Amino acid sequence: MPQRARTTPRTARAANAVGYSVPEAMSRSLVRAAAWTGGMAALTGAALGAAIAVLCWLPDAGVSGHPWSAVRAGVLGFLAVQHGGIVLDRVPTTFAPLLGLFVVAGLAWRAAATLAGVAEQLGERRRGALLRAGLVQAASYAGVCLALVSLSRLGTTAARGASTALAAFLLFGCVAGAALVGPALPAHVRAGARGAGAGLAVYVGAGALLVGGSLVMHADEAMRLSRQIGGGLSGLPVLVLGILCAPNAAVAAAAYLAGPGFAVGSGTAVTAFSSSHGVLPAFPILAALPTGDGANAVVLGWMVISLLAAGLVAARVAGHAEGARGVAVAVAVAGCGMALLAWLGGGAIGTGRLATIGPSPWQAGLAVAGEIATVALAYLGVRWLRRDRTAPAPAERELAGV
Repeated sequence: MPQRARTTPRTARAANAVGYSVPEAMSRSLVRAAAWTGGMAALTGAALGAAIAVLCWLPDAGVSGHPWSAVRAGVLGFLAVQHGGIVLDRVPTTFAPLLGLFVVAGLAWRAAATLAGVAEQLGERRRGALLRAGLVQAASYAGVCLALVSLSRLGTTAARGASTALAAFLLFGCVAGAALVGPALPAHVRAGARGAGAGLAVYVGAGALLVGGSLVMHADEAMRLSRQIGGGLSGLPVLVLGILCAPNAAVAAAAYLAGPGFAVGSGTAVTAFSSSHGVLPAFPILAALPTGDGANAVVLGWMVISLLAAGLVAARVAGHAEGARGVAVAVAVAGCGMALLAWLGGGAIGTGRLATIGPSPWQAGLAVAGEIATVALAYLGVRWLRRDRTAPAPAERELAGV
């Protein structure tokens, strides 16, 4: 009899196509696949952090210590973006670059997509089973992060074990849970979430453009600060840190455009209508801080444009098919999302001058929710008036046989 060709089981093949490579033995069980993908996400993030740190270490490799220290520093950076806090040379620090957090969120989403592919091939569609698998996946991710805490210690600099594991579990669980359970949510909730995401993207994008324009206007100051902390290849780590913190600056600028503004330490508070300036560290991206007392006419016009654009985009995306219900969800999610971004984008470095960095989460969230709600209500009102005017009169409906 002719021998049949061996083929890869359908479960393993489908899981490999979605994201992380899941071994055949793991793909036969949703729980085992969850544990595998969660752990692999943590190891992938740690490897990315280590690779970036080694690249920054290479220009000064002859004088900056052993490469293993660079690897530890990269793993420590990965743990820091979980927002569990680190102790930096005996100084408690909660501020962390947002770009690293976005990378971690991408890893979590990819892991959840892989797990969803395994569940589909196994025919598992029960929401409870998916939720349990998501919890196992988040626990596996947090467990690997906890194991990495001791490996990343650098003298008096280390991540906090328990808080890092808890933060990693919550962060991964929220992102993965949204990816797993999101498609099963009601249509108006999904539409509202999309509208909120679109509105927040407009706010943060407008903030990023404002930061970029301000850096161009203050290019001389940015170059001066760069020279103070070291130029050439020796300044590469500072450049990389500035790039990683660019989303933090965009979120702070979004809060500035929304109204509440932000703080950089105890002596510097900036809003569109007033500002106070204190002593700041020599960090090039801080050259983008406004120097006058209040915004000029161009920035005020940009504020109005950003507000109207965010509200209209959120209302159109959320209310196009779902109407007022979708808009209501968009307003609530946008407010909570902005508060979360403000909290994640801020923090503290020690308990002294830099004890408060970033916008106030509750003020930024309320401002964004109120502004989107105001513009969205106007949009719904105009749409209702147009629909009412275009509707046929009763006599016309009778003539038409309606």
